[in-house]
Amino acid sequence: MKKIAIVLTQPIEYSTSSMIRCRTIVNALIQQKNEVICLSPYADTTSKYYDSSFKIDPQTTIIRYGHVISYNERKKSQSVFNALGTYFVKLIYCLYKKVDLFGSSIKNIKYKKQICGIISKSNVDVLLTFSDPKTSHIVGGFCKRNNPNLKYIQQWGDPMSLDISSKTIVPRCIIKNIEKKLLKYADRICYVSPLTLDSQKKIFECFANRMFFLPTPCLMYEKKTSSIVSKKVTIGYFGSYNSAVRDLRPFYEAACNMNECNFFIVGDSDLKLRSTENIRVVDRVPHEELEMYLNDIDVLVCLMNNRGGQIPGKVYHYAGSYKEILFIKDGEYGEEIETFFSQYNRYTFVENDSEKILKTFRNYIEKGIPKRQPLEHFNAYYIANDLLNKT
Repeated sequence: MKKIAIVLTQPIEYSTSSMIRCRTIVNALIQQKNEVICLSPYADTTSKYYDSSFKIDPQTTIIRYGHVISYNERKKSQSVFNALGTYFVKLIYCLYKKVDLFGSSIKNIKYKKQICGIISKSNVDVLLTFSDPKTSHIVGGFCKRNNPNLKYIQQWGDPMSLDISSKTIVPRCIIKNIEKKLLKYADRICYVSPLTLDSQKKIFECFANRMFFLPTPCLMYEKKTSSIVSKKVTIGYFGSYNSAVRDLRPFYEAACNMNECNFFIVGDSDLKLRSTENIRVVDRVPHEELEMYLNDIDVLVCLMNNRGGQIPGKVYHYAGSYKEILFIKDGEYGEEIETFFSQYNRYTFVENDSEKILKTFRNYIEKGIPKRQPLEHFNAYYIANDLLNKT
């Protein structure tokens, strides 16, 4: 049994992909009889990412840092913005975002001494930090420097210099130097994409021997019967689909030409897709409502990024279900990603082309939906164990 401290710079309750990954690993670590302490900032309960029904093992010790944002503070902050004027606020915000590398979580770095003090007094064996947000690795590095005997493990979703979602104008050479400083203090560095691992080993050769790949863990879901009375095949895409990262338009175009199926598109985006008689387009919803949608879906859709080697977490999350998974590949690494995942015989692959996607829909109608079983290979229990012990 190990005593493990996990530093988060995003509230543990949030329903982001990285927090879902973190909570799944925490629960698996507890299942293995480890003692886990999670250091988390207080959550903003008005955030669209807040999930009041988040699931964490009750044996987990959650220690909060920072302070609770009160209703009065939130109103006061809003009134200040209004006083400054909408145009001025937007201008300052846009200028800041051009050089921003860490997002809003950067405000939590100021609590690094408080966090480090808690870890020092807790006599932990292992320190874990997860990204995104990447600020967790800044705090983790500070804690490692002040507790050199700690075994420090970083797990990365997206890397910094290869992050395709970043819109910063900061030169890549500067970002690489910042990333190198973050990696420097980790004893082991985990990536959740084998392609990202290969790229990072080439960029940071001096740390290559510390780097390894482990997939994002999934939960094993119980088999549930759909409550939908309709006999139509129901296909759903759930998650963000900003057009700069993922192009959902070919899927939508195919759906518009497939009246024999029902479709759900749920998530935030810069695209303005409209609902039709058989397509329901919904903005981001709370986790409880999302679960209701998921239960009534026959086919879950995973859309790859339009460039880069990063892999959306839902590719792994869905693998623990009994659902058919339609894997829409895109970007320059589409073939390599298919080669990796096809070994598990768990997915149906199609290129991000409206005609080819439409043909796949018709195959579901004509040949039926393939019978699927949960994929044990991505079981959280084994991955959490490897995260601590893999060399």
